[in-house]
Amino acid sequence: MSTVNQSAKTGKTSFCREIEGKSHQNIQACYQCMKCAGGCPLNFAMDHNNYEILRMIQLGEKDKVYKSNTPWLCVGCKTCAVRCPNGIDTSKVMDTIKMETIAEDKIPASHFNIKLFYELFLDSMKGFPVIGGEGRGYEAGLMGLYKFCTGTFLADMDLALKMGMRNKMPILPHNALKRRKGEIKKIFQRAKEKKAR
Repeated sequence: MSTVNQSAKTGKTSFCREIEGKSHQNIQACYQCMKCAGGCPLNFAMDHNNYEILRMIQLGEKDKVYKSNTPWLCVGCKTCAVRCPNGIDTSKVMDTIKMETIAEDKIPASHFNIKLFYELFLDSMKGFPVIGGEGRGYEAGLMGLYKFCTGTFLADMDLALKMGMRNKMPILPHNALKRRKGEIKKIFQRAKEKKAR
């Protein structure tokens, strides 16, 4: 893991203000106690720990933050939020960074497949045909489309077979309950309207 320069810097950077405003998290309150990273289930795969990303934001190191794979590997489990003594939900910060990276078209080529999976997953929740909809994931459809888009047809086939045998990846999609029809689309519509404000 790399370390972040801890040199003192006075005041709040414009990048820090921007991310704080969009994530609604007090990033400046982070004093790098490392509790978030201690509980993160994916920090072994991240090039920077959660607290390092927060420090980079504090220092205004936008390019380093946007090049990091950390936001894209964050699964939003909220362990960081539970462990933080200052109540910072790092997963909300990571979501904000993802959205800003997409908006500014600054996604490194090495992160393309992660972004693709992220977008396909969101599409599956919105109701994209073939890969699910109405808030219910259809794992086999999602993975099939992801494999088609990336050209990695045979990668992880042994894992897919094991999941299928344990009924963790059913061949047929779940049937959404009729009473929930349209609820997920309304949620996405409200989010879109809120973002437009």
